[in-house]
Parts: sequence; C-alpha cells; structure tokens
Amino acid sequence: MYERLPCGIIVTAAFREWLEAWKTREAAAHFGLIPELNYVHCREGARAGQSWTSLLWRPLDGVKEHEIQAIGSVRVFFPRQTRIALRERCLDIKDGAVIVI
Repeated sequence: MYERLPCGIIVTAAFREWLEAWKTREAAAHFGLIPELNYVHCREGARAGQSWTSLLWRPLDGVKEHEIQAIGSVRVFFPRQTRIALRERCLDIKDGAVIVI
C-alpha cells in the first residue's frame, strides 16, 4: 500500500511502520526535536551516481509548517532540496535501511 504526501513524495506502508517504530524507540532521547529526512544524489565527482538518505533529529526553530509532512503518526521535516529530489519518488525500507525507488 502506498501513500502520496502533499509534497508529492510517495511512501510505502512498510516505511510508515518502520518510521513509527523508529520514532517510538528514539523520541524519549530527543524531546522537543523533529525527525529530518535528507536525500542526497551526487551528479559529479568521485561519488557521481551515488545517493543516500539520512534521518536525524533537529530543532523546530526555523522550520515552516509546509516543510513538515505527516507520515502515519510521525511528523517529519523534509528540507526543500529533498522535497524536490523525492517528488514522484517512493520511500521504502529494505533490510532496515531507507531506500528510494
């Protein structure tokens, strides 16, 4: 089952469930912070063609409401570049790692 977020990013049910479990495990140690998901795809240089995601915690200072998306019960901040790069792409989980399809 897939879900399209208002920003155009698509997430699978498996990703949503994994994210909710991750937040449940980590949230107590990061009170007052919001998960931030970043996506990087290198176009040139030594890492050309490689891409990766990172999920970390950040303060809400400076975050605009339209930059936050609800994935299940978890509110996630997606920076502008990530929202653009992942528009019409799908986030999924494979072997405990976030993958982009």
